[in-house]
Amino acid sequence: MKTIAIVAPGAMGSALAGVLNYHHLEVLTLLDGRSFASAERAKKAGMMPVSAEELMQAEVLLSVVPPAFAISLAEQLAPALSAAAHKPLYVDCNAISEQTVDQVKTLITATGAGFVDGAIIGLPPASPQGSVPRLWFAGEQASQLKELENFGLQVSIMQAETGAASALKMSYAGINKGITLMCALMLINASRVGAADALLQQMEESQPALLARLRKSIPDMYSKAWRWAPEMEEIASLNAGELSGEALYQALATFCRQMAEDQQRDGDFVSLLDAFLQADQRKSQP
Repeated sequence: MKTIAIVAPGAMGSALAGVLNYHHLEVLTLLDGRSFASAERAKKAGMMPVSAEELMQAEVLLSVVPPAFAISLAEQLAPALSAAAHKPLYVDCNAISEQTVDQVKTLITATGAGFVDGAIIGLPPASPQGSVPRLWFAGEQASQLKELENFGLQVSIMQAETGAASALKMSYAGINKGITLMCALMLINASRVGAADALLQQMEESQPALLARLRKSIPDMYSKAWRWAPEMEEIASLNAGELSGEALYQALATFCRQMAEDQQRDGDFVSLLDAFLQADQRKSQP
């Protein structure tokens, strides 16, 4: 493998590109319609901006966008894929449900390109030499991506059909982010009715590990709440109509939007959460 494409140069996409570029793999990207910040991230990561047609020079194309844009990116690239004599292997790495993956796969395979279902679990690498998230791949052509380990990434191939990697991502995010959101919701509720001090004392006694986790995960969630909302909606569609989780994750999506909107209008959600999470730290100060 000599050339890979990553669309788009967001926080995760550009960080992965930095690792690949550091390990001497050429990384192409699209900057049409992207912000100045995206262009700066791409430049810092050593990504080469090209047209959609030139993007087809890559051997593999990783779609790494917010879940709401997974289908629209496939639609945007479909004409170039159809026209290309050489078609890169299209890998959807987004936080989307199995149903959405099927829609993306239909769009891509109609062009004659290969398709792999992917999932990225972990934080963006802080540096090209730092720890990297794990990339899980499923589908008939998934084994072709094992070569990415030669360029600094952690790769796991699932012996499963398309949709399994996305289901893994949704399930993990439903647990990991779901815990953060549900706890944040309860902390706000307790704080507003005067139960914050008692709840903190109870958690210090019976849930110290969870409390330590929340002190990191809840503040980290503030700036990401707007992006987590569509992800919670994708999770809600898992086993829709069979299990009762749909309503739960739709409610968490609504809470994510409330968190984002509350911050825009300088509401009290963040201040209430910070007051709870930092309470014992203030007590320990002289």
